Order: sequence, then structure tokens, then C-alpha cells
Amino acid sequence: KSFIILGSGLMTFSLILYLLSGITLVFLFVIPAVVLSALASLSMPIIDSLIAESVTSFDRSKAYNTIMLASVIPGVIAPLLGGLLADRFGFVGVFFLGIVVQLMILVLVVRFLRERSFATTSFAMHEVRSFINRTLSPSPHLRNFYRLSALDSINVGLGPVIMNGLFTSAFGFTNLQLGILSVATAISTVIMQIITPRIIDQWGCKITLILSYLTWLVWIGGVALSRDFTSILVFQIPAGIAIALWVPTIRLLLANSVTRSERAEAMGRVSFYRGFIGFPAPFLGGLLFENYGYSAPLWTCFALSLVAMYYIYSQINVQDNRLVT
Repeated sequence: KSFIILGSGLMTFSLILYLLSGITLVFLFVIPAVVLSALASLSMPIIDSLIAESVTSFDRSKAYNTIMLASVIPGVIAPLLGGLLADRFGFVGVFFLGIVVQLMILVLVVRFLRERSFATTSFAMHEVRSFINRTLSPSPHLRNFYRLSALDSINVGLGPVIMNGLFTSAFGFTNLQLGILSVATAISTVIMQIITPRIIDQWGCKITLILSYLTWLVWIGGVALSRDFTSILVFQIPAGIAIALWVPTIRLLLANSVTRSERAEAMGRVSFYRGFIGFPAPFLGGLLFENYGYSAPLWTCFALSLVAMYYIYSQINVQDNRLVT
């Protein structure tokens, strides 16, 4: 609970700095704001672990999908509202509204989140060394999973992370249009999220991950070929499907593959690999755009996605929705 509160507090301070930057027009506020928002993501593995430990293994798939569904439903309205506010009143109003929402989240977590007591142990330096060794050399049955996560983070950085910037720079999309695209993705995700647990139960995690990358390829390839708002809007449908298939499945697969005592650390290690390996990808995507045009980072993402899909097929071994060697 304390880590979740810390993450929410860091995100609140990040939004305050963005707000100050918008009011004063001082760019220096943006740098610590970005750092704080990145640090706020440290709470995400804790949340994933908390969900896994709050239900039985049988209900875990349903729990992850339910939580994701609840988190995506507001996305049906929020991006459209944010884009409309940004176009009419500037980004300052959007950041102020974000601060209000974050403060509400903080109050709800403090007031209503309950967790059982746990035994505390003293901190020792040998535990740090052991943690570093486990991070650099994870368990054999998890190594390919972490490599896949790192590869996926590169794909995300080359494509989706910079996609709004590509649309704005190449086609001059407004904030409202970007909001509409996000709404379309959210609607597709919500609808697909309803049937994702059945797909996982019937076909298993490995097939579901491959299906996710197939729809991802349709999305990235379609957007790379599109040159107008309507076409790009249509291809937000496979984007939502890919997200709805990938996120709960990858979380479920990892949660099922480690013990309860290892779960939070294992999920944190995923964030570490994704952040450490994937952080240059948006920069590289921007360089590709500047030098070779709109489609270059998207087709690079498409090619790496083919590699990732083959990697899932050949290297990710799953039995009973658990990773095995």
C-alpha cells in the first residue's frame, strides 16, 4: 500500500510541475516532471502483484481482465475530453484536471485499500547483491520471458509511444483528433476485454500472445500505409484488440510462473528490463522519422514485431499457462 501511495504522490507532483511549466512557459519544469512520472511507474509491479495475491490462481485471469476493463472504460471519454480542453483552453486546464483526479485516487487508496499484515525483516547488504545477481541472471524458465518483454518495449517505443507525434508532425492532427483516436482504441479494448478470458482459457497464454501480435501487425502496417484521419481511425480497432489480448495475458503468465514471495520482484524486474532496454527506442524512432519520413519508424516496428512473434512461437514454452524451460 505504501508503494502505491508513493507512486500516486509522485504522479501528482509530476502533473504539478507540468502545470507550472504551462503557466510560466519554463521548460526546465518539464525535466523533473518526466523523471517523477517515470518513478511513479515503480508502483505498477506492486499493483500487479497485489491483484495476483488477492485471488486464487483459478480466478487470476478474470481478475486481471476485470481490473484492466475498469481502467480502460474511463478512456472512452477522458481522451476526447482532454483533447477538447487542450484545443480550446490549452494544456494548463488538462494538467489541472489531472491533478484533481490524482488527488482523488490518492484519497481513495489511503481510505479504502486494505492489505494483510506481513512480517518485516532487517535489511542487509548481501540481499542487495543477491537481488542484483537475480536481475542479471534470472531463473532459466524466466529468461526468455524477460527477453521478450525487452523486445516488446523496443517495439512499443518505436511505434505507439511516438505515434501521436508522428500524426501531428506529418498530418497536422489536432488534439481533438488525437483524443478521438484514443477513444476508438479504448472502445475496441473494452469490447475485446470481455472475451479475452475465454480466449485465454480455451487456447492458453502462448496462442493468445501470438494472436495479440498478429493484430498488432495489422495495426502498425495499416497505420504505416495510411495518410488520412479516417483510415488511421479504422486501424485503432486492431490496436485495441492487441492491447486487450496482450496486457492481461502477459501479467497472468508471469504471475502463474513464480511463487508468491517472488512475484513482486519478478514483476518489478519486467519493468526494469523494459525501461532499461526500451528507453532509447522513442529517440531512435524520432531519428528515423526526421531522416526517412513518416513510415520509417512504423515499418521498423513492424519488422521487429515479426521477430517478436516468431520468438514467442519458438522460445516461449508454456504449460498450463505457466512458463517452463
